[in-house]
Amino acid sequence: MRRKPVFLLCLVILGLGLFVRPVLAHNLWLNPDNYFPALGSTVSIGIGWGHKYPADRNDEKLKAGRLEAIQALAPDGREVELEKVSETEYRLKIDQAGAYVVTARIKPSFFTMTPEGRKWGNKQEVADADKCTNFHLEAKTVLQAGAGARDSQLTGQTLELRPLSDLAALKAGDKLVVQLFYAGQPLAGATINATDAGFVDASASKSATKDAHSAHHHPVSVVTDSQGRAELTLARAGYWLLLFSHKPPYQDTTICDQYLYNVTFSCEVR
Repeated sequence: MRRKPVFLLCLVILGLGLFVRPVLAHNLWLNPDNYFPALGSTVSIGIGWGHKYPADRNDEKLKAGRLEAIQALAPDGREVELEKVSETEYRLKIDQAGAYVVTARIKPSFFTMTPEGRKWGNKQEVADADKCTNFHLEAKTVLQAGAGARDSQLTGQTLELRPLSDLAALKAGDKLVVQLFYAGQPLAGATINATDAGFVDASASKSATKDAHSAHHHPVSVVTDSQGRAELTLARAGYWLLLFSHKPPYQDTTICDQYLYNVTFSCEVR
């Protein structure tokens, strides 16, 4: 008679494990309603958040208070203010020809692994600390106002991708050339994954027992060369999300062991 409660308890523990495991697999991204705006127009920029990049580019809703900052640089390098419509929507007035660069980030935090599992806080705040991670989730996109308006600006993101191709001329099947930087220096040997909105991996298992978040969801995957450069072939027209991470050591191991920078770059292929 005791087997049923034990079995139910196991199911609960398993369910909690599946719930907790993907938390740090979340990504932040930006959803402009127009990547190629005309002069004098206003672009609406949504905040994307979640595990998946669905066809409508919206997975989960970012909780109020999680966003730390969203900012934009005009083509002349000056910072321009975005109008806040809601916690997850902002507007940007386009008054110059050239490339507008928009970035966003959530509030960074610590999590630490212990014998009892993952706990929020650093090694000085958590008992029986094993390994600590200080994670930073950020996003970037470029709006092209006028043909040939390439992004030549680095915004100061610790981990940052810069497109070297003319995004306005990019068509399905073209190669997108990018360069990845860490702390302002080219980052070699880093993996950049890319997925188009609504992509479904036909090779992923349909088994209900498989963790869906561990399945492959990236039709494109490349590694940066010695100069931090890579070429991605974006085969289909539509919205694309590039994802990349870096885990350098934390400067004070008595507090934490490593950083985790998890950053995205969103664009559109016409």
